[in-house]
Parts: sequence; structure tokens; C-alpha cells
Amino acid sequence: MKRWLRAGVLALAAVGVVAGLTVYFSSETVPPCLVSGVGTWKVPTEGTHRYEVVFPDRAACFFAIDDGHKLVGALRLPEAKGISFAAPLLGDIALRTESGVFRLDPRTGALRRGGLAPFPSDILAVTDDRRGLMYVTRRGFLGFRVLDLRTATALYDVSFKGVKWTPGSGLDPPAHGLSLQQPDRRRLWVLDAPNGVVRAYDVSGLPQRPPRQVAEIPLSNPLTGDESPCSQACRRIGSLQGTADGSYLYVGDVGDVIDTAKGEVLTNLEALHNSRVHLEVDFSDGRPSYPDSHR
Repeated sequence: MKRWLRAGVLALAAVGVVAGLTVYFSSETVPPCLVSGVGTWKVPTEGTHRYEVVFPDRAACFFAIDDGHKLVGALRLPEAKGISFAAPLLGDIALRTESGVFRLDPRTGALRRGGLAPFPSDILAVTDDRRGLMYVTRRGFLGFRVLDLRTATALYDVSFKGVKWTPGSGLDPPAHGLSLQQPDRRRLWVLDAPNGVVRAYDVSGLPQRPPRQVAEIPLSNPLTGDESPCSQACRRIGSLQGTADGSYLYVGDVGDVIDTAKGEVLTNLEALHNSRVHLEVDFSDGRPSYPDSHR
């Protein structure tokens, strides 16, 4: 029990390092977002616009959420080699790379060294502060645990039913993706890498009733092989992140965009197939903001 709680707290503190293979590719010969003919990113100066920003190696790719996830702009970030984590930082985006932290100004595209950014981790944790709950995944367990934040006790261990997976057989961590759907937080999405699906659980009955699986969505790409281009921690292990309004779910290292209302894959983004670093950025009259979207 203590190990799980400690794991969750450490994940929220973002310590630990994702293990993986290290392969070098020259980014100069590859389009920054792995698609030709994409213009340089320019910030919209009027109105409200939402973007999913994906960070493959040494690049930032801006996908318009409300325009069919169209790739509307790209930035080359030659200094940001080996991007492993992205997080909001004082209006900018902090990028952890193999050579330290950089700050990206999404308004101008300017990149400068410095700032703070979490470390990636094999342990994932998502909290529901309203109900005092924490959801955790870790290595060696195909499923997730529910913890009570107030009492520091385990409420439920949820294993994926009807599937087989042996620790040490590959794809470990096997469930490296957690997203608590906004805004009501009644549904938890969990990545099941060995079986190539995303599972949805009704968590509205917690803590009295255990999570109940309500959907299973097959992925369009298997979680195998390495990201490309890539310079560190290249092995695909996946990630999940939902939009702040709960409409879409993004599957890192796979590329799928899931329509959560329909429970089906809407489209696939090649940059997201080769990155698990991504976040939502909204602009209002040219000013960026970072909504509360849970990984």
C-alpha cells in the first residue's frame, strides 16, 4: 500500500526517468511535423482558438482542435533535442530535453534556455481533488489502483479482465496512459498497451462502488517499435491526454484522436504517432492559456 501511494506522489512530483532506447536521426532532412508543406506557426490574434500541440523531436506541431485537427503550423526547435516532457510555465511552455530545460513562447515561437519542467516517469498518477481520489498506474501491473487521498489507503485494484500479459514480456509499463475526463470527472480512460486498446471506466460511484468498464476502443496502431525521429527514450510506451471540455482524447505514440462521445477513433496524427509529449493550448485574442486537461 505504501509503495503505491509513494509511487503516486512521486509521479505527481514528476520524478523518475522513462527508460528507452536511444537512436539518433538527423532532423534537418525530416519535416518538423512529419508532413510536407506545413507553414511556420503564426499565432491567431483575434477570437478564441484551441490547439493540441505535439512535440516530436526538435519540433512543435499545432493542430486546430475545432477545425478537424488540421495541422495549421509547425516550429523547428533545433536546440530542443530529445523532448521528454512539456508543461505550462508562466505563460510559456517548459520543455524538458536531454540538454536541460527550455522555455517556448507559443506567441512568437521564441525558444530560450532555462526554467523548470517535470521529469517523465514510468509511474502515472491523476488526482480528483473534489472527491479526494488518486488513480495510479505503474510498472508490472496491467491495470490501475484507486487511492483515498484523505486516509492514504487503497480502495480498489482494477485489473483488465480477459487478457493475458506477463511482466517482463515487453511493453512495461503496460498501462502508461491515464486521463480523467473533464469537466465532470465521471469517466477514467486507461491505456492497455499489450492489448492495443483504450479502456473507459465509469468512476462516478467511487468510493462506495468500484470502477466499472463501459467502453473498449481499439487503437489504429500497435504500441511497438521506436519513435522516429528520436534521440532519447525512443521506445513507444504511450500517453493519454484529454481536451478540457472532454470531447477528445489523444493517444501518444499511437497518433489516435478519439471522439469520446462516439467512442471511436476520429483521425490519426503522424506527429502524435511519434511522440508522447503533447498538451492543449488555447488562445484568446492572441493570449495563450493552458486548460486543466488531465494526463
